[in-house]
Amino acid sequence: MPKSVIRCLSSVSLIWLSLILIACQPFNKNVKDSGVTRRESQLVLNNATLEQSNAKGQTVWKIQVREAKYSPDRKKADLRGIRGNLFQDGKLVLQVSGDRGEIVKDGADISLKENIIAKDPRNGIVIRTNAIQWQPERDLVMIPNNFHGSHAKLEVTANEGRYYTRKQRLELSGQILATAKNPRLQVKTERLYWNIPQHKIIGDRNLEIVRYRDQSITDRLVTNRSQIDLKQNSVLIEDNIEFKSLDPPLQMSGNSLLWNYQQRTVKSEQPIQLFQYRDGITIVGNRALVNLNTKLAELEGGVEGNSNHNQAKLYAEKLTWNIGSQVLEAFGKITYEQVKPPQFHLTGERATGRLQDNSMVVTGGDHQQVVTEIVPQSPRSK
Repeated sequence: MPKSVIRCLSSVSLIWLSLILIACQPFNKNVKDSGVTRRESQLVLNNATLEQSNAKGQTVWKIQVREAKYSPDRKKADLRGIRGNLFQDGKLVLQVSGDRGEIVKDGADISLKENIIAKDPRNGIVIRTNAIQWQPERDLVMIPNNFHGSHAKLEVTANEGRYYTRKQRLELSGQILATAKNPRLQVKTERLYWNIPQHKIIGDRNLEIVRYRDQSITDRLVTNRSQIDLKQNSVLIEDNIEFKSLDPPLQMSGNSLLWNYQQRTVKSEQPIQLFQYRDGITIVGNRALVNLNTKLAELEGGVEGNSNHNQAKLYAEKLTWNIGSQVLEAFGKITYEQVKPPQFHLTGERATGRLQDNSMVVTGGDHQQVVTEIVPQSPRSK
């Protein structure tokens, strides 16, 4: 059976509480003497060290208190001025402090209230809140409200949280705001799972991620599922993706994207659509690598480009797109179509130009050496 221990000059069970009082020093009713006071059937300890062990004899928690008031049956105690350690399998998992607390269930659970600070020395996470409950049998710390967690790479707030000490895993819910550093990345959602040793954050609800450069937004992402790797500075994005870059002006959508938010690269091994919303250019490919800093996109596995302005279309096996200058360079089984007059349907092996200008050079194979140039018509004078 678990047992609680009060330290005076030696550690003994609360079952032998009367022997503790006799062995440590004499006491008189209603008179405080060397930290022990007896008020009728209530025991009050001052500046005491309390300890709880499990059936295996392993320490579950060990705390120092300014004051502890025990109930008559010694199964419950109200605490003031708390500082101590929580253990698992005999090893330290949390260093805690708080203004008030309570021991319940004959020491099986311990709760702290007001100005709570809990730090896990294994991974550096620091939790600040106004109430926690340590449930050793479930390897669980409950944070019922006002969760604030800080780490070298992340700051996060939430309505409530659960910390599973064995897995070192946080489960957060309700109005979550998480901010990563260098570069600043802000995450808003309603539920997150943070696997601290793996540096992974998993979201399975509607989630918004915003990337900043200084105080300006560079990229904004909305998705239903994501996995953030704080060590690799990357986000694996899946399910109902909407990604928008402000510079260059580009929107991306697909089934799965890997975004390195530090280098501002987006990689996809599945079909992806790129839309340059300022000039109305859409490029679709089966695989892609987009570098938003250099404003270059490489697509392959079958690529289609469209201009909303003049309905020009380009098909190729692979394509390099300079998003800044809007120049395309395409390779392999080229088909270029121009719907608005003058109408053209051209084929070749290589194409270079700009879709929105109706300006494209299509080149044939090595043996053909055919080059066709399409030049915009001069406007008619009125």
